[in-house]
Amino acid sequence: MDTTLRRGLVAELLGTFAVVYFSAGAVCANYPLTEVGQSVALGHPGLIGVALAHGLTMAAALAVTVRLSGGFLNPAITLMLWVFNRLDSKRTGLLLAAQLAGAVLAGACLRFTFDDAVLREAHFGTPHLNPAVFRRLEAGTILAGSSVELVLTFFLVFAIFGASRGGVDADRAALSAGLMLVAGTIMAWPLTGAAANPARWFGTVLWEQQLSPQANPWGDTFVFLAGPIVGALAAGLVLYRILFPESPQSNRAKPAAGPVAVKQPAGLAKKK
Repeated sequence: MDTTLRRGLVAELLGTFAVVYFSAGAVCANYPLTEVGQSVALGHPGLIGVALAHGLTMAAALAVTVRLSGGFLNPAITLMLWVFNRLDSKRTGLLLAAQLAGAVLAGACLRFTFDDAVLREAHFGTPHLNPAVFRRLEAGTILAGSSVELVLTFFLVFAIFGASRGGVDADRAALSAGLMLVAGTIMAWPLTGAAANPARWFGTVLWEQQLSPQANPWGDTFVFLAGPIVGALAAGLVLYRILFPESPQSNRAKPAAGPVAVKQPAGLAKKK
């Protein structure tokens, strides 16, 4: 493995770690308990705090990782780029492994950050369908929740790649993604937890199961896998086939550009 690729994988691992740790941590911080089990209202970040933690962490992580790895931090985006032939199979597999590893490590750190009672109450910060909104776990509610995650992920991907038109501008892409995620979390967190990222869900649901073996946190798995993946694919279709279609010249084989060899469409290619 070459040094550039190795640096990119480390960047993806650390960036995904940050996204999962701070986002899930902000959710858990809404549920601090005293020894007698009473909620402590002082210091709760609330909906706005969770949204800011999610969006600002994503923006900061993207700004750092764009130049090192491409700044994906999301298995749904990685798979979308592979489907549209922007990533080869080997790099796609390595990136997915790095992202999921970073997410699981973040969940492990949360295990030692909060008390077990807090983690159980907060479901380890794992995104789930809100039972107050989706009262029964059935086909209709699963599809409704998946639609929320689909739309949120679609516009997150649209913001990242759309803001990069004219060249890979890390700051512009990071700001656009962060703002979109803040807005999306304010709307979607009370519904689904606003994951928009399979790693954000996967990194904590494993530990949630271990902490509460009698519970079943996998019932809404479809929402947090299908929703983000289909949303990212839909965004890729709009970006690569409609808004920024490739020119005939861009279909020719090109040298790998950057550590992950992402082939940008003509609309996103850097202007000279």
